Amino acid sequence: MAVASEDLRHAESAVFETADALGFRIVQKLYYDVPRCYFYIVSFRDDDGRPGFVQIDIMNDGPGIGRYLLKTEALLSRRRRFRCFWIPSVPMEACYLLIKKVIKKKLLPEHEQKLRDLLREDTHAVESLLVDVFGADNLSIIREIIDGGGAEEKGPLIRQLNRALFVRFSLLKPHRMLLKGAWFFRRVIKRIMSPTGLVVVLVSPDGGGKSTLAEMLLTRLRYAFRNTTRIHWRPYLLPPPRRLLSPLTWSEPEQPNYDPHGRPSDGKMSSVLRFSYYCADYILGYAPKVLWPKIRAHLIVMERYYYDFLIDTRRYRLNISQKLPWLVLRGIPGPDLLFLITAEPEVIHARKQEIGMDEIIRQLDVIQELSGKIPNAHVIRADQPLDQEVAQIEEIILGTLQRRLTRRTGL
Repeated sequence: MAVASEDLRHAESAVFETADALGFRIVQKLYYDVPRCYFYIVSFRDDDGRPGFVQIDIMNDGPGIGRYLLKTEALLSRRRRFRCFWIPSVPMEACYLLIKKVIKKKLLPEHEQKLRDLLREDTHAVESLLVDVFGADNLSIIREIIDGGGAEEKGPLIRQLNRALFVRFSLLKPHRMLLKGAWFFRRVIKRIMSPTGLVVVLVSPDGGGKSTLAEMLLTRLRYAFRNTTRIHWRPYLLPPPRRLLSPLTWSEPEQPNYDPHGRPSDGKMSSVLRFSYYCADYILGYAPKVLWPKIRAHLIVMERYYYDFLIDTRRYRLNISQKLPWLVLRGIPGPDLLFLITAEPEVIHARKQEIGMDEIIRQLDVIQELSGKIPNAHVIRADQPLDQEVAQIEEIILGTLQRRLTRRTGL
């Protein structure tokens, strides 16, 4: 939707009010190449209870510095009625469509047919506007492209029009490029200060279903974000210690550990050094491996993370004091949401028998202790149908996004 500057706040309020009336949630506001061109992501539940998403685009480019060059006022001027919507005038629709396809360097047959229909509807007005944008020298090229022909013939012509737009709107209008650069810099700062991604950590004993949950969340919530990232245990900015100590015998990927408590712990000095190395990875690797995807609007789902040291140091063959991981915890960057997966010990043991019942009970006690000490922790029961378990986590994630967006926009 192209919206005039004076109507922008009203249009945004209308989107929020409509979503609220339908029982939908607005969970994200993500920007395009200029600050007032963005889209809202609206979430809902389909008939099967799965999350669905609708994207509502809003464009307000007063200076005309966006990717498609035209000012918003130009799109709104001489608008015409189409059913229950307003759409651009015939020449503006033709011009905008051609600009968009030339910049993307892809003009499909249906676009050619649309341009021919618009040209027939008001030939003089359409050609006059195309000359203003592309230049009189390129009108014959435009006619040749619209009249049909093979893709091989049109490719060089489309590239020529693309160069014409670059010369006319970039080289000959340096102030436009400076203004666009300033807007871009502002957008970068805003994205760094207010990331639109979300960091989620899943913690449970073996058999809690972390991998299954991670896969389902990344799939089902994919379109609430620009992309997704999955991390197992630690950021891995630093390579595994064994790769440093024995590079010639190191092989990847590592084999799954089906007997996590089967090997004896290392000595105290070796354990402290290795634990320190892992902590360095959590601290140094957070910015490039976790924070950067969060700034880029990713959903980052991590399994275990640092919290596994609080639950099970024996898995990592660490001979250290149980108090040490708790002391270091406050220096480790935390997630936005921590999900602690619990169930009756018998349920977890029935799924995986890699550790004994007594050990499972001990780990569940630690998880319960974690739930009372970490503010953004949520306890999720694994002894319920999987769809309900996933839906419960999704509701917390989507509710968190909604509250964050409400706080940032004031809408």
